[in-house]
Amino acid sequence: MSNRDSKTVTLSGAFEPRFWEDADGRVAIVREIRTRYEQLKADAQADSTQKDLIAQRAVFVAIQLETMERTACETGKIDAGVYTQMVNCLTGLLKALGLERKAKPVGDLKSYVNGRAKS
Repeated sequence: MSNRDSKTVTLSGAFEPRFWEDADGRVAIVREIRTRYEQLKADAQADSTQKDLIAQRAVFVAIQLETMERTACETGKIDAGVYTQMVNCLTGLLKALGLERKAKPVGDLKSYVNGRAKS
């Protein structure tokens, strides 16, 4: 029998959720998270609970990435694997919100030239 098998794990009988709405707004990072969340929610037109949840996660991951980037610049140390996974995670979250870049319709050349001539 390994040492791992002999350990007993006890799960809590009660779950107490902790929400951002309940966080102390006097703390700078909490204010920043709330501001970015509201901006992203508006940009993404988060009109459902699912989009709201994704927007919250995206803001949290983005701030984690910024923290890693600043630490890397100050110390020269970064875990490239974790960083890459988090960038991919953020990209996926933003795509799920519908924020992927879309090409603008260009129309035909004659319309473009006529539009430029009017400017």
